[in-house]
Amino acid sequence: MEGKEQALGRAMDFLESAEVCYSNGKLAGCALCCYAAMFWAAVAALMHVGVRKEKWAHGDLQQQFGLHLIRKYHMLPSQLGRWFQDAYDLRNKAHYRLADLNRKAVEKIFFHAQEFVKLVSEVILS
Repeated sequence: MEGKEQALGRAMDFLESAEVCYSNGKLAGCALCCYAAMFWAAVAALMHVGVRKEKWAHGDLQQQFGLHLIRKYHMLPSQLGRWFQDAYDLRNKAHYRLADLNRKAVEKIFFHAQEFVKLVSEVILS
């Protein structure tokens, strides 16, 4: 299985892709990449505290992230759990619905994804 550094690197790659999409007005692509960045950052954070799985289901990952990183170890602020869920919801809308995405909602998720990855990086690399 990959290590936490590789998972964090994947998160950063998706965050860079989100920025490219956002800069080019590709809102659905940005939303998908923002969630993917948060997903891989959460995987890295869980690896950091010794929680590993070969394959994560979205709901299970969100639950374990909140349980371990927020509630048990108090390593990350509680709003990250909400941001993770909001990004998942927007990702589902972008991925499975034809409705246009609200630019402000995508911009908000983009900012949250940047902060999420930054805070997880600080925990892992400190």
